[in-house]
Amino acid sequence: MMKKNTDVLVIGAGLSGLMAAAKAVAQHKKVLLVAKGMGALGLSSGCIDLWGYQINQPDKVCTNPLAEIAKLVSHKPEHPYAKVADVLPESIDFFLQICHQNKISYLNTNRNWQLPTALGTLRPTYLVPQSMAVPDLAEVKELLVVGFQALKDFYPDVLITNLQKNTPLGAHCHLKTLMVKLANQELNANTLAHLLEKQAMLEQVISQIKPHVLPGMVVLFPPVLGEQLGHEVTEVLSEKLGCSVYEVANIPPALPGQRLQKALLHHLKTQGVEVIIGCQVTDAQITEKRCQGVVANSNGKIMEISAQTMVLATGSFLGGGLTSQSNEIKEAVFGLPVKVCPGKWSRQDFLSLAGQPFHEFGVAVNDQLQPLDDQGQVLLENVLITGANLAGCNYPIEKCGNGVALASGYKAGKLVGEAGR
Repeated sequence: MMKKNTDVLVIGAGLSGLMAAAKAVAQHKKVLLVAKGMGALGLSSGCIDLWGYQINQPDKVCTNPLAEIAKLVSHKPEHPYAKVADVLPESIDFFLQICHQNKISYLNTNRNWQLPTALGTLRPTYLVPQSMAVPDLAEVKELLVVGFQALKDFYPDVLITNLQKNTPLGAHCHLKTLMVKLANQELNANTLAHLLEKQAMLEQVISQIKPHVLPGMVVLFPPVLGEQLGHEVTEVLSEKLGCSVYEVANIPPALPGQRLQKALLHHLKTQGVEVIIGCQVTDAQITEKRCQGVVANSNGKIMEISAQTMVLATGSFLGGGLTSQSNEIKEAVFGLPVKVCPGKWSRQDFLSLAGQPFHEFGVAVNDQLQPLDDQGQVLLENVLITGANLAGCNYPIEKCGNGVALASGYKAGKLVGEAGR
């Protein structure tokens, strides 16, 4: 059996796990990150949602999510933000610093953006990749939505039709759609993005779009403008077409989320973090409220990993961090108890503004992110819980999933730098 020893073991490669590892290694800790898969970040829009809607009027978008989160802490003290609000601003700064170091540009206006999606709705979000930073549509006079005949799951006519219903477009705004024809019969987003990094293909696309471009026009594309990091394809299109070019959020998997994931993994590796993907923790060695180590299976190789501190970032049901049986839900790695809502676990109205109760299931923690039992006693002193493993967050309704992941991962990484860890 292979044996490894490290200061910090991070289990999970979603946003919270990546942030925990980044902050821990920044404090000169030896960090090992293991994960059975790549986490949900690569399925996301790539934007960082902090908080979407007003607490007192949940059907109204909030403009200042930091102010709304401050209200939330007193309104709902069991929410994960109540445990990490003390580090939220600095976690945002840390994230933006990493992005800058790795040449990916995220914009922060200290307010929520309202970005158009492929379905023609507006989604509130806080930190935005530069390629997706669409200006206020109420000020746009000429709007062109470009699709690709070979690309499924993006339909400009659907976007335009719903955009007219759901957004405050000015009466003077002219809307047009265009389908670019390529030789390929069918392409997925990743393949098309790779092709658009080739000059010949990009010139072919530009030649079909340019005759339709008017002065001052905003052109919206599906999120396929380059597979690699940065926004080079967007810049080339904008320069050649002589107008503003942006990507819009589409259904998963989404390239902007994959770009961010690649950038964060690249950052960890350059900082000295050992990353093992395809590695599943199968057992935990626990004595007297401490986890001494774990056993993991990495592509058939069994490893015994010991660490001073462990960060659990395996996610909720989607990532396999929580497991469900007919009468019980458990956390999958350490067997920690899961806090569930009293009463029914779901609502018949699937799109209820109150959300589905099962989204709030997770592990209860204290302000140090240590797991608690139902009496509020610490179960494991050297295990910290982050992201979607945390109880009390209804992220599809609250639009706070990546915000909670960012802040909780950062706080876990910060805590391991404190004395005694």
